[in-house]
Amino acid sequence: MSPLSLLAAPTRADFILASLWEGGPGARLMAHFRTGAKLPDGCLEAYLDFAAGEGRSVAAREEDAAYAHGARLVTPLCPDYPDGLQGAVVLRVRGQLPRGPCLAIVGARKADRYGRDVATRIAQAASARGVAVISGGAFGIDAAAHEGALASGGQTVVVLGSGLAHASPREHAALFDRVREAGAVVSAMPMQARAARHTFVVRNAHIAGLALATVVVQAGERGGALHTARFAKAAGRPVYAVPGPIDAPLHAGCHALIRHGAHLLTRADSWAVGVLAPGLGVDKSENAHGNALVSSAGLVEPSRGNQLWLASGAEPVSLAELARAAGLTIGEASSAALELELAGHFVSSAGGRFSRSTPQSSRVRI
Repeated sequence: MSPLSLLAAPTRADFILASLWEGGPGARLMAHFRTGAKLPDGCLEAYLDFAAGEGRSVAAREEDAAYAHGARLVTPLCPDYPDGLQGAVVLRVRGQLPRGPCLAIVGARKADRYGRDVATRIAQAASARGVAVISGGAFGIDAAAHEGALASGGQTVVVLGSGLAHASPREHAALFDRVREAGAVVSAMPMQARAARHTFVVRNAHIAGLALATVVVQAGERGGALHTARFAKAAGRPVYAVPGPIDAPLHAGCHALIRHGAHLLTRADSWAVGVLAPGLGVDKSENAHGNALVSSAGLVEPSRGNQLWLASGAEPVSLAELARAAGLTIGEASSAALELELAGHFVSSAGGRFSRSTPQSSRVRI
C-alpha cells in the first residue's frame, strides 16, 4: 500500500493522530509521503497498529480539547494549511490564518523603548501594505509588534511555545484574545503542553516558516530571536536586522546578524522588496523593459524602493530610464537605488546603470 492510498482511506482522526505522534511512525510516514520516498521497514505496520488502537483516543481527546478552547486542528490536508511549514505538523488554531504575505518581527523580551517603538513602526508599515505580522506573543518586541499591527487594523498571528490551553505569558491573555479577533493564535504543541526550552525552539522555527522574511529588532548575543533568524536563513528567506549603538549589549545580536549577511534595516519599510515582491502574484501587464509587473493587491502607497525595483530588470539600464519607468524624479530614484544596492537587491555597473540582483531571495516567485 502506498502512502498516498493510505492517507486517502483513513478517517480525519487517523490522519491527525499520525501527525500528532511526533517522532513516531506516524510522523515518519507523513515525512516520507511529502517527499515521495520509500517507507522504511516497519513504519507502515507500526502506524496501522497505533491507528487501530490507542491513536484513535489520542486524536479524539486532542480534538475535544481544541474545541473546548475555541480552536480547531489544521493538518497538511486542510486548504488553509501554511505552505511554509514542512513535515507532519498539526496546528492548533484559534482565529483565522492569514492567506497573504507574512512578516516575522522578533526580538528581545527586555527590549527598551527604542526597540519597542521600532517594532511598532515596522508592524504598522506591514499592516499598511496588507502584510500580516507574525511573532511569538512574548514581552518586549513581540508584544510591540502585535500591538502595532492591531492598532493599524492589520492581521497578526501569535505562535505559542506552549499548548493553547496554557498560553503564556498569562499576562498577555487579553492581548491573545484581541489577536484572535484580528488574526490567529497558533500552536504546534498538544493542547495541554506546558512551555519548555525545547518547545520555544520549535516555536521559533514555525515563526520563520510562516513568514516570507524575518526582522530582528533587538537581540543580545543569545536568544530565541537569533534562532528564528537562523531558521529563516536556512530556509533561504531574507533576514533583516535593526542596528543600534555599537556598545549596547541589547543590539549585539543584530550586529552579529548583519556581520554574517543579514540585511541592514534602515527604514520601517526597507523589508518591503524582500516580502512584497516574492509574496504577491503577477498580472499580465509588463513594464517598459518587458518584465511582468508584480500585482499591487494589498499594497498601499508602495515605497520608492519597491517602485524602482518593479521597474527594473535583469539587464542594466540607466538611472534616468528607471526613474522614468517608476514615475520618480532623478533624486528620488538615486536615493532608492542606493538603498536597494545596500540591501542586496540591486547591482550597479559601469556608466551608472542598474539591474536586479540574482539571488533566489530577491526573485519574484511566479
